[in-house]
Amino acid sequence: MKRIIIFLLSLLVLLVGGYVLISSEVLKIDEDRDIIKYDGRIYSNATDLEWFDEEKNRFQKGQKIGEIKRQKDTSILWGNFTANKLVKGTALYGTHTGKGGIIIVEKDNGELLYYLEQIKE
Repeated sequence: MKRIIIFLLSLLVLLVGGYVLISSEVLKIDEDRDIIKYDGRIYSNATDLEWFDEEKNRFQKGQKIGEIKRQKDTSILWGNFTANKLVKGTALYGTHTGKGGIIIVEKDNGELLYYLEQIKE
């Protein structure tokens, strides 16, 4: 019984450690970057990127996928629906096609922000 408890505690430490490490890795790259964690993936704001300027017209707001649950400026314990710039309660939307890889945020003033899934660097 003692071995099982030790094994389970060790497994828990590894899982939590990996959870923190994945989010910390992204935030260490550039703390000024505007990011969201959704469905275990990191999405980065691409709204003002020059190469994406023409592409964003192809994407329309689809169904709501959730809201930001917490805003964190540290890289520790990031869960799904966590952001470093967006405030708690900000609505997140998929695209009208339902394809993954992009999240659309509509701000209170009607401005749309586009977040692209971060590909490992």
